[in-house]
Amino acid sequence: MSKTIEIAVSEDIRDMVQKAHIERDARRDILVYILANPDLNINKERIDEYQKEYDEKFSIFEQVKQKIEDKYVMPATNGKASNWSLNYSTCIITITINDNE
Repeated sequence: MSKTIEIAVSEDIRDMVQKAHIERDARRDILVYILANPDLNINKERIDEYQKEYDEKFSIFEQVKQKIEDKYVMPATNGKASNWSLNYSTCIITITINDNE
């Protein structure tokens, strides 16, 4: 059986997460495109720069997610294992707790 909790967050929190998410995805999409099209003739140094940018954006996104978990998810779930998502249009975090008790 699972339990669902919804928590509203400020637009500032939403904007922080959404920005990190978009920037990570943008760098990933560039790398995927380059790697899927080897005939583009992009030098290895430039690919390495894109990879470094992606790694940085990925790290930032993971840090932002951790802040959300620490501030909102963990207190709401009393530390129980859960899945969560943030709806950018409503600023609502939906947390699903798998309660096997």
